[in-house]
Amino acid sequence: MHVQVIANGGQNGATNRHRHLEELREWFGGSSKIIHAEAYAPDDLVKILEVSAATDFEILVLECSPEQIVAVLLWQTETEEVAELENVLVHLVRKQKTTGESQ
Repeated sequence: MHVQVIANGGQNGATNRHRHLEELREWFGGSSKIIHAEAYAPDDLVKILEVSAATDFEILVLECSPEQIVAVLLWQTETEEVAELENVLVHLVRKQKTTGESQ
């Protein structure tokens, strides 16, 4: 399994965030599954990815928190020897900080 962490698209608010997410959706097209990470706790996101990886070889995960990213990277390490996951590609899009949120 390969995991790519994609940094946010800038600090100019919702307009840039929306444009960034739309560009990602266009880039991936219909060939990948899209998961909205904000709906899941870190462990639950890993469970969703386990199920998705059985049928989808490219997965785009939007709005990931640092805790979710760590959980997915840990899962990647734990499953290094699983042949069925060898060609799975997971793209984690880091959640953007909102205006006024500390860096």
